[in-house]
Amino acid sequence: MAILEKNGVIIGSVDDVVYKNYNGKVVVCRKQTTYRDAKTEGQVVYRVKMRNIQNIYAALKEALRGNFQDKTGRQTDYSRFQGVNMQKPAVYLNKNEVAMKAQVVAPYIVSFGTLPQVEYELKDDSLVTNISLGNLSVTPDTTVSEIALAIVKNNDGWEYDDCLEFMVVRQSEGNPPTAKCSFTHLPLDKYNSAKLSEALVVRNVNQIELGSSAEGFLQMNVSDNGGFAIIRKRMASKGLMTSTQELAVYNPLFDLYHSDKRKKNALDSYGVKRDKSFLKP
Repeated sequence: MAILEKNGVIIGSVDDVVYKNYNGKVVVCRKQTTYRDAKTEGQVVYRVKMRNIQNIYAALKEALRGNFQDKTGRQTDYSRFQGVNMQKPAVYLNKNEVAMKAQVVAPYIVSFGTLPQVEYELKDDSLVTNISLGNLSVTPDTTVSEIALAIVKNNDGWEYDDCLEFMVVRQSEGNPPTAKCSFTHLPLDKYNSAKLSEALVVRNVNQIELGSSAEGFLQMNVSDNGGFAIIRKRMASKGLMTSTQELAVYNPLFDLYHSDKRKKNALDSYGVKRDKSFLKP
């Protein structure tokens, strides 16, 4: 038997037996001859969930900057986005779709912070919020100062120079499916006389239109399939504050990719073994 010494620990082996010296005592161990299978169902489901989150981040990257108030140290928007969304509903991409970097819009969290949440729901072709506008009827000709005054006057806790970010993530059903994010910011500037049609400079081309519901609440007009969000932001002495917001999703493709059928397809593509086997000690 060959004996090796490393860092004060004597290591030797005969056949499938290993001898180790811990603090002057010889411990006899058996060599590991079997290993865990990396293709168990739980492990693959975890990795598959992570892949769509990673792929969607590529489409949202620009819009997500500064949206995670609780980042610490060297933590990035990417790692925080991935962390807060691993418990969200799964999107099951198969192995080939992962390789093609498919993107399926899902109800992911797109901002995380301590400001009160903007509540909203999809109604017909609009994302209707709980932000009261009083008697103001919003049109493309409404000025920034008018909407700023209406929001601060009719909603507790809102301040001038608070900012709203409007996000639209459109779903393409190609092969592979892809997503495209449009977003714009609206600072509540009581001195800005520009019309909304001029002030809402939208990133990534697609137009974003604001309006008011019949009940007098701010709404964002939406169309097509995808996800939609409105995020509240405020610059404070300790840095940028945000509200915690999740994409409101109308996306038949998400319903498909979240199904048990798609889960089975994804697991089969990775060769997952479903028979339960237990390793002998």
